[in-house]
Amino acid sequence: MRVRAGWLMMLALTTSSNAQDLRKLVTITTPAHIRSVSVCGPSGLAAGIGVEGSVYVWRLPSGELVNKRPTEDGITALACSPDGNWLAVGKRDGSVVITDISGKTAKTLAVGSERINYLKFSPDGSLLAARVSDAPARLWNPVQGTPVAVLKTDFSGTRSMAFSADSSLFATADSDTSIRIYDRSGKLKATYSGFLLEPFAITFIDSKQIVVGGADCILTILDTSDAHVVQQLPRQPDPIFVVAGLPDGMSLWSLHVDAIGLKKYTAMLWNLGSGEQRELPIDGAHIVGFGTSAGSKSVVFTADSDSALTAWVFTN
Repeated sequence: MRVRAGWLMMLALTTSSNAQDLRKLVTITTPAHIRSVSVCGPSGLAAGIGVEGSVYVWRLPSGELVNKRPTEDGITALACSPDGNWLAVGKRDGSVVITDISGKTAKTLAVGSERINYLKFSPDGSLLAARVSDAPARLWNPVQGTPVAVLKTDFSGTRSMAFSADSSLFATADSDTSIRIYDRSGKLKATYSGFLLEPFAITFIDSKQIVVGGADCILTILDTSDAHVVQQLPRQPDPIFVVAGLPDGMSLWSLHVDAIGLKKYTAMLWNLGSGEQRELPIDGAHIVGFGTSAGSKSVVFTADSDSALTAWVFTN
């Protein structure tokens, strides 16, 4: 009976994962090309940077424009807090400006002396991770405006970074081909150095496992306790630049970019139970952001043109 029950549970999980699909949520008309979008967690908001230097805030699923921050030179990165109350705006000079959702400045963080390439709030909003050009990631307390940790690599910087859902762990995919897992204070817990080629993307499945993708065209699952390899999914034709888990805990999606022309985009949906995969209908689109929004729905944004931004949502 126990064997049968276990088999039925696995069948249910596999069926649930296979049932994941991607549908268009809304297309938003924009005054300029949007180059980056940050999803503001369960608040139902999303924020984006236009190529002209403006910051926009929209409400989902309507696509209503909630606020626009005036155009400013030197904006390079953006992150929205999960509660939808705060924005972190990274700049070319290495500073990060913390504003409320209306754009009013609360404080400025002197994070580094080089360009801020990427910013990410922890799920509980208590930490802000910053990826500085050609440097390891840094952790900051965005409320107090104080540094928590400057992380280390053997050489060069961090390519991708992620927090666990409970905000207790932080992981980086670094240019020295290592994966590093830290606690929330920045203390190193585990390192994996088995990649021959550079990893480009990292995400948590849960607090026990992370998924890494990169130049080797393989999704590798690592255990967070000691960073040993748990599983590798089938090799793909092209390098992996984005990987993100879905809320069901049994599936994830990845973005593959043609290594030769860097113009062909292919998005794949994976079933972690069966290893099955299939292409998603946003193949060829320019993905500019993703995250989990209201109702624990995974949302993906594509910049379809200089005047249109589309939000897609995963559904069962």
